[in-house]
Amino acid sequence: MANNATTNANLVEATNQHLIPNYGRLPVAMVRGRGATLWDADGKEYLDLFAGFGAAGVTGHSHPAVAKTVKKMAATLQTVGNLFTNPWQVQLAQAITENAFGGKVFFCHSGAEANETALKLARLAGGLDGKKRWKLVSFHHCFHGRTTGSLALTPEKYQTGFEPLLPGCSKATYGDLDSVAALLDDETAAVFVEPIQGEGGMTVPSVEFMQGLRRLCSERGVAMVCDEVWTAPARTGKWFAYQHYGIEPDLMTLGKACGGGLPVAACVASPRLADVLQPGKHGCTLGGNPLCAAAGVATFHLVRDENLLAAAQRKGAAATQMLREAKLDKVKDIRGKGLMLGIELDAPAKDVFTRCLARGLLINVTQDKVIRLAPPLVIEDGLLAKGIDMLIEELRR
Repeated sequence: MANNATTNANLVEATNQHLIPNYGRLPVAMVRGRGATLWDADGKEYLDLFAGFGAAGVTGHSHPAVAKTVKKMAATLQTVGNLFTNPWQVQLAQAITENAFGGKVFFCHSGAEANETALKLARLAGGLDGKKRWKLVSFHHCFHGRTTGSLALTPEKYQTGFEPLLPGCSKATYGDLDSVAALLDDETAAVFVEPIQGEGGMTVPSVEFMQGLRRLCSERGVAMVCDEVWTAPARTGKWFAYQHYGIEPDLMTLGKACGGGLPVAACVASPRLADVLQPGKHGCTLGGNPLCAAAGVATFHLVRDENLLAAAQRKGAAATQMLREAKLDKVKDIRGKGLMLGIELDAPAKDVFTRCLARGLLINVTQDKVIRLAPPLVIEDGLLAKGIDMLIEELRR
């Protein structure tokens, strides 16, 4: 790269020259971050209320505890492969399972890979009783990833051009138990459900629906898979969002914020299914390597040590109150749990996003009209209030 490639314009030009254009990238090059604040190559400061699509959702950017851990591990042991015992994986698995439903953990890099693991595990488990259970059910407006298997579970708009996809996948209506029951048969292996639909517009299901889905899966001998890639850890004010509904899934998938910005994802299997994946059935060369696993341990310990469950509840309530008290004409609905909030407008939200970006405020838009907010859980109260004030000003324009 040329020596003068230190501005947004130069870095964007170099990106266009060297990288495949599969992302709709903004003309901004972020070069530094701290907490909920980012700086671009031109020195402009941004307040981040979306935390890198959730990957910095617990720790924010360059958290000292994670940075210290990564620096130490980089000089100690980075990767050895998964044929050896990895003590940092053990620590991270314990941090996950002791706050969930027990069981065991498989580590990988991304939420899509975690869902691929759950898909394979559910199909294997579906054959243990002598039956051939292989079909999968998910929901309209869901999102489970872009790899070939998880793409078959994800809405049609992401599938175009990649057909034929994995067979046996069908979609029910989120919140409608009858639509789920109509799709289940003796060949169904699993139902994949998000405890809050993130990409689908920050849609929160009812307790009755989630409990009914749990009962239905149990009655039909179908594995219930909770995709918590967006919602865990601690995003919604619980370690895992399924805990809001008084249920336990058979499988749970994690990603995004689990590594404090490093690639850490996991498929968590209940005790009943924990030993289904035997040697040779699945793998991930760098999954849960010492460097990333140690960062994950630091992240989970941060949630515990700084009481970020309570912080998510308190900060989410404060942001919601500010938005409601503003009585914004354009806002049709405000929903979510903890610091996972959706603001549905009565018109497309693209212009609001663009104006916020110009002001140095990072938000996100999904489903055309829904503003998504998912700031780092460690964000200072004053910064969060400042960001909500800026958003309110733009919504009034």
